[in-house]
Amino acid sequence: MQGGRLQGPLETRLLYHFRDFEFSEKAVAYQYGAGVELTDIRLEVLSRIALMHESSEFLKGYADHPRTYDPYPLDGTNRGALGFFAIALLVTESSEFLARLRELIPPDSKRRSYLLDILTKAFIPDFELAKNYKMDQFAAVWMIPILRSLAMSGEERTQALASHLNRWCQIMRPWGWKPGLDPEARGDNLFCDFAFELALAVCAYDLDDSSFSDNPYYPRDLIEYYRANVRHTRDAWRTEGVGPGVPVKAPPPAKKADLAKSKRKAFARWVELVCDGDIDATETVLETIGKPRKVEEISELMESLAESSQAIEADLKDDETTLLQAAQLAEQRALGNFDGPPGPPFGPGRCSAGLLAFAHWLQPRGYRLVDLDNDDDAWHAVVVKAEYHTEFIELGNSLKIRAREPDAVYND
Repeated sequence: MQGGRLQGPLETRLLYHFRDFEFSEKAVAYQYGAGVELTDIRLEVLSRIALMHESSEFLKGYADHPRTYDPYPLDGTNRGALGFFAIALLVTESSEFLARLRELIPPDSKRRSYLLDILTKAFIPDFELAKNYKMDQFAAVWMIPILRSLAMSGEERTQALASHLNRWCQIMRPWGWKPGLDPEARGDNLFCDFAFELALAVCAYDLDDSSFSDNPYYPRDLIEYYRANVRHTRDAWRTEGVGPGVPVKAPPPAKKADLAKSKRKAFARWVELVCDGDIDATETVLETIGKPRKVEEISELMESLAESSQAIEADLKDDETTLLQAAQLAEQRALGNFDGPPGPPFGPGRCSAGLLAFAHWLQPRGYRLVDLDNDDDAWHAVVVKAEYHTEFIELGNSLKIRAREPDAVYND
């Protein structure tokens, strides 16, 4: 029950209203994933927006409570919020509804994303972009390809979006996708996510999607509904193909140091080799860790490297994260797409098989995978250029960082 009708302690009511945001988002996503008619989903969206507003106002009324909850559910980096927002934006035909939707977007730019904000501006022209955005480390894997595609033009843009969609399932592994998903036979969680970010981009820029619209995770029916019912009514003001009307600032390629000419030494050099010369990533890790003479325990170091997408750092059973991080390391170094074994086995068995396959995949491409021993229940590994492998191992020995060869570890 909502508002004052909900009984119980205030803390319980606050938590209820906060959790109702996610419940509403999932309700709409599951309806879409189950194939409910879009006209019925539209009614559900309108109902859920009303409930979200009620919960939002309730939470705002207790902003001074010691246990506060954010009253703005449409977090620009959260895939659940993105899916709900995209469905709502593309099926509702009233311009007055946009104002209601807009009120649920966080005013704090820290909970917004440049990608979603710039796409929102294509539908709400007076929507103001923030002065600065920080790219969320986990969302970057699906945001940056769209931003780089939208910064292109013509056929190049379409090809880049199609390429992103081809990799979309692999990208979504940490969010629950995996080959052979079977909630009934294997007890997998339901996966009702789709490439909603791509749907918003296609509709915002009126793009030709004929070359990739048959992908099963491309929400084609949602886009067709928008084109038939919303584009030439609610959004008729927008000139064909102009999108938000502002240039897209694509994330620049990483600045790389010349590893052969670098003056860094000791721990700083070790980090630089792990980051493949990426200057920003190297500096970020050094700012976090400092420049220790010895590294007896590598957990903090590996967490910092993983936050900059420069290492494999995952729980022993987390095969999805392990293989996603391997694929990210390959992509960052422009080595191509790495697809690990689909399983079975899953869990630790798939992790070790995937890491061993990754090690062998890297070698003919001029890189080496190095396993780091921390005597715990997690995977720790980094990638370095083969020509610096010997130097890297010697540096690690001087720093007390224990390195191991993949064939000696992952074949056990």
